[in-house]
Amino acid sequence: MDLARRIALLGGLALLGSFIAVMAVHFLLPVDPLNAEPLINYRVLFIIVFITFVLALTITQVLARRFP
Repeated sequence: MDLARRIALLGGLALLGSFIAVMAVHFLLPVDPLNAEPLINYRVLFIIVFITFVLALTITQVLARRFP
């Protein structure tokens, strides 16, 4: 396996791991019983995950094209 494929594979695995970690933290956060709204804003969480996805995919694509 060449270097670019290894980098892309590791980037994809890191992306998957970061997504699982963010979702696990989100679901494990406590919810105030008197206030049904969660302690974290869903929009902020979605934006963080989306930006992480886009950055990881961009970096792996650039590295895969640079080191064929």
